[in-house]
Amino acid sequence: MKKLVICLIFICVLLTGCESKQLITSSLFIPDFNDYDISYEVSDIAAADKENIANNMFLYEDICFEEEDISNGLELNLVAEAAGCYNITDREVIYTKNVYARMYPASTTKLLTCLTATKYGDLDKVYEISEDNCGITIKGAQLCGFMKGDRLSLRQLLYCLMIHSGNDAAVAIANCVSGDVKSFVELMNKEAKAIGAIGTHMTNPHGLHDPNHYSTPYDIYLILNECFKHEFLVELISQRHYVCEFKDINGNPKTLEMEATNLYFSGKKTPPENITVLGGKTGVTSAAGYCLIIASRNEEGKIFITEVFKSDSYDHLYSDMNELLYISK
Repeated sequence: MKKLVICLIFICVLLTGCESKQLITSSLFIPDFNDYDISYEVSDIAAADKENIANNMFLYEDICFEEEDISNGLELNLVAEAAGCYNITDREVIYTKNVYARMYPASTTKLLTCLTATKYGDLDKVYEISEDNCGITIKGAQLCGFMKGDRLSLRQLLYCLMIHSGNDAAVAIANCVSGDVKSFVELMNKEAKAIGAIGTHMTNPHGLHDPNHYSTPYDIYLILNECFKHEFLVELISQRHYVCEFKDINGNPKTLEMEATNLYFSGKKTPPENITVLGGKTGVTSAAGYCLIIASRNEEGKIFITEVFKSDSYDHLYSDMNELLYISK
């Protein structure tokens, strides 16, 4: 685990750069929003916002960008509707399929929730759960099972969010940071725009289905890339197991043990030989299908972000992801 965390901290350094960092001005990395012809709608983005994003070119010196999907001659047999493979070390786009298409992000939403909460919240602040399951009543929703009066820190809630993918944890985080979900979601959308994720519009912090809650695979890549600039989030996203100890309304101790929803981390799925999965986020709803975005390291030590959106089963999700990981070897 120590080696893994050290490696992930390296990613953090890689993505944020060093004191002598130079601005990369290649058109591969800096989009011209005057000619930004992509498949998702941007009509709801104010011209001033687009100009602000374009002018802040430093935002793009650590991302991979292509205006159109590319294949580099690769013929992949993917079931998923969208996929991408980005070489973070060399800053190259290796493969993309429909990455600018508007899609439902499911629980990959929680990457933006973490990013927003870390920026605006106090990790040591203790929050008292206001109602059972934080008011979530949707059948089949992934829950930690929090009860009214349970007391947890924001840090603990973030671990529950990312490792167990608890939707009740997402609501608790929003309330802890902003006082209510609506205000927190406004911050989420503000942060999305700030990093150039202009195809994203969130209506909740968890990703449970809402027709007005959408993103694009490319935007989710931007969000994960941004998460890896923060040491706490690097550690959070890499966790495979977590034991959460807290107290109930009467001060009695409670314990929740959880395993990561990432099947590479649980050992139920295996990546290609010499590929190390470093962290990421899963997501699944009936509308979004099966989704997964991860960071990985190949045998040469190069870091990649790969993503699969709207596959039709767990088996196909991970077989699609393995195809992308294979080309990163």
